[in-house]
Amino acid sequence: MTLKKLWGYIRIVIGFGLIAFLLSRLDLSKVLLNLRSMDPRYLGLALFCYLLFIIVSAWRWQTLLQYKKIPMPFIRTNLVYCIALFFTNFLPTTVGGDLMRIVYSVREKKADAVAVVLVDRILGFVGLFLFGLAAVLYLFIRQHRGEFLSLMIAGLTVLVLVTVFLFSERAYRTVSPWFERIKLLRFGERVNNLHRTMNDFGGAWGPIILCITLSILIQILLALSPFFVLRSMGDFKTGILPFFIYLPIINVICMIPVSFNGLGVRENSYALFFARAGLPGEISVTISLVSAFLAFLWSLVGGLIFIFYKKKQSGL
Repeated sequence: MTLKKLWGYIRIVIGFGLIAFLLSRLDLSKVLLNLRSMDPRYLGLALFCYLLFIIVSAWRWQTLLQYKKIPMPFIRTNLVYCIALFFTNFLPTTVGGDLMRIVYSVREKKADAVAVVLVDRILGFVGLFLFGLAAVLYLFIRQHRGEFLSLMIAGLTVLVLVTVFLFSERAYRTVSPWFERIKLLRFGERVNNLHRTMNDFGGAWGPIILCITLSILIQILLALSPFFVLRSMGDFKTGILPFFIYLPIINVICMIPVSFNGLGVRENSYALFFARAGLPGEISVTISLVSAFLAFLWSLVGGLIFIFYKKKQSGL
């Protein structure tokens, strides 16, 4: 067994351990009661928000594909994104879905397909950290809580630096000699080739601004879905604002590769942050688990698409 596989199993154990630890401190009967009392109409709205999340995410990806002149119809883009979502949630790596998007979009220029997915990832993170920065600034101004302000600023700064070095020829020249010295697995050559393909995005301000806007819209949809899950439990007192504030922070925390797909980390984060909004831990954990399950359902749809769509696209 390789260290990578071993770490993957350890992350799964850590995730379930974190959930077990959290549930041991809560009233499990209340969690089960919350599950039984859910209104399917609001669950349908939550599920629909995840569908919109897939559509908007595919739109962002297609915007970059079109700029690189990689033809892909919008319907196909959505189908492939569903497939990628399946592999993201079921493979013990966060890049499994990205690899599938590359496989389905590559034609003759593999570097262009890789560059598009990488830029799509970067702009997605930019939208996440911008939305998260707005959330922590609100907490800092209104509640004088600045514990996550440095995290958001640091993350956004790193993203800006990476973007500048990859998109700007002048900035990249300062570090390219260092990359050229790395001969192992032709790493330096591959980085230089990737930069050449990504450098085209340096002047694509229209598509970049659109993609960042779509990334922010994605964060709104990812906050709306858990909000509707809360509504399904009959809570009409808690507004949408805590979800806009805490969900970006939770999403950033779940990026830390401690557990498999944020399992356990997400549930504990929900309980911690939404306690500030006055929600009991049993409700917060229910929101987290149900929201994850709804996303899981769309992942299963992606798996079914992969089984049947792959046969039609066997020439790829």
